[in-house]
Order: sequence, then C-alpha cells, then structure tokens
Amino acid sequence: MGRAVRAGVLAAVLSSVSLLLGPSAKADELTGAWRGTVTLDGQTTEFTATFSENGYFLFTYTTNAGFVRTVELSGPGQIRFAPAGGGIMTLVVQSVERRPGGVAYVLHTGFERQTGSGVEKEYVLEEADYALTAAGLRVRIVSRPVSSLEDPGGSAGGSQDARVHEGLLKRLP
Repeated sequence: MGRAVRAGVLAAVLSSVSLLLGPSAKADELTGAWRGTVTLDGQTTEFTATFSENGYFLFTYTTNAGFVRTVELSGPGQIRFAPAGGGIMTLVVQSVERRPGGVAYVLHTGFERQTGSGVEKEYVLEEADYALTAAGLRVRIVSRPVSSLEDPGGSAGGSQDARVHEGLLKRLP
C-alpha cells in the first residue's frame, strides 16, 4: 500500500477529527473554527478543526462528484463516500465522549480502491481528543493500523506502529 494512500486516509481523518483535561467549558465554547499546528515525528503541519454549536466536531469531505458535505459527529454511526481521486472511504464513529471542556472520539477509517493488481486496502483506528486549556484547544490524535473496520484494537500493528499527532489550536475570529 502506498504512502500517498496512508497520507490520504490520515488527512481525511485529521481534517475531519487527545487526552489532556482542560478547565470546565460549555459546548458553545468549542463552537467555531480553530487553527494551529500539530506535530508528528518532529514535523509540524497546519491543522484546522471546526465544531458545531453543540460542541461536536464537524467532518467535511468532498465527493468524487465535487460535492462538499459536512456532518456533525455527535454519536456513533457511519459515513461512506467516494472521495476525489477514486476509491471508497468509510468513516465509522465508534464512540463520542462529551465532557466539560472537551470531546473525544474513537473512529475507524477505511479506504479501498481497485487497482490493476487487485484491491488496495487500508484501515486505521483513531483516538482523537480535543480539550480546552487556558492556552487554547489542545488536540491529541493517536492512530494505528488495524486489519479491518471491525478490528477493535489494532491487531494489524502494535504500539510501535502508533502515530501520535499533538498540538495547540487557537480560535479563529
């Protein structure tokens, strides 16, 4: 499986979706767009997260037909779509935990595409946590490969395969 596909799956999850507790906050304190940088393996990248009026993450994606869709990730469920560039992307929200000052998700993502030599497949388990702190919105996302969308804990890889993205976001005006 190519590095570009792995980056595409992760980018879809990151642009759609951390375990540090912040001070108490109301749902509307998470509302709006937040931007900053996250770090992975010493490399930083820009990251934007948008939350609904209810304090839930807003997952935005573009279909292969060019339609842009936004879905509030407020509870367990599944989103399946054909992304630009081909293939099928599946996002399964396994759990959502709202708490004062933050929200946490357990997500499974899958990407499948027919290639000349067979079917290219990649599945990832993501644990994403967003927590308000005095300095801003802290984000921590742990991702690890799994064998399927139903794999509960990453049997395809071990803890050595886990990747941790961490950063601090500031509210956009």
